Amino acid sequence: MIELHLHLDGSLSKEDIDYLSKKNNLPYDENTPLTVNEDIKRRGAYFTCFDYPIALMQDEESLEYATYSLYKRLSKEGIFYAEVRYAPSQQIFKGLSQEQVVQATIRGYQKAHKETGILGGLILCIMRFHDFTAKNIDTIEVARKYLGKGVLALDIAGDEERYPFALFQNEFELIKKYHLPFTAHAGETMGPENVWAALKAGATRIGHGIHAYQDPSLIDYLVRHDILMEICPSSELDTGCVSSLSEIHLRDLMKAGVKIAIGADDTMVSATNLKREFDLLEKEYRLTDEEIITFWKNAIDHAFCDEPTKKTLRKKLSALLK
Repeated sequence: MIELHLHLDGSLSKEDIDYLSKKNNLPYDENTPLTVNEDIKRRGAYFTCFDYPIALMQDEESLEYATYSLYKRLSKEGIFYAEVRYAPSQQIFKGLSQEQVVQATIRGYQKAHKETGILGGLILCIMRFHDFTAKNIDTIEVARKYLGKGVLALDIAGDEERYPFALFQNEFELIKKYHLPFTAHAGETMGPENVWAALKAGATRIGHGIHAYQDPSLIDYLVRHDILMEICPSSELDTGCVSSLSEIHLRDLMKAGVKIAIGADDTMVSATNLKREFDLLEKEYRLTDEEIITFWKNAIDHAFCDEPTKKTLRKKLSALLK
């Protein structure tokens, strides 16, 4: 399996939480949310589930461990390529530089790769906050420095409703100047206009994007320009973007020719993994084996890795399908 949309801070395991809470002397309070429940959905408090995990990853050792542990777990689940994303600007609250943060996560990935053979790398997120320009610029500069050395691409994440793309033009201009690969969370809680804004900003993949179906001209554009949508079923439900999986309109998007890859988004927050996400879609849409294989092929074709790595991934997939 191939995983293109997975957040480090939303995907710690219970064992990771136990270990890091003891290491950092930050005991877990049972009232602290880690997984979405009905109360969190009702209050629209999805992002509160990330607060405690972020607090546990504020030093190099913890960041390296968390990244290593996640990649090792993914390998055990049958995933042979994974792009893991996070915001370095959220890990600097105890004095680390963003470069130190990224170096630590690269070491974690490399350790897991050496032990398990799993392939992948990191996507660095710039954040949607009104006062984050300087931190976002720092993230972009670090991404430029480590591109191809453990970092694969950039992303923009956060509350797209409160912080529209227009607020981040400085960041997008710099990303374009450096020719950095770029995906974007868009069209998740907002409509097609945000997907259009992401494309204008330079995104070649769209995180979620489930409301794109409302605009036929946008769907046509996505097809003609070979733009991948990273759909995360459980997350779409947990964030309240849809009330049922039928509202993702997966079959309609597939019939239109939109390229789609399936991601788990946040394994702890949504109490899921990639296999479960496929199981949910199989049940809802009666997916065929051929359609599932197409999702994997789409993921390989649109991964942010180099062509030799894609060639390796295609061989791995072919071997699995024999």
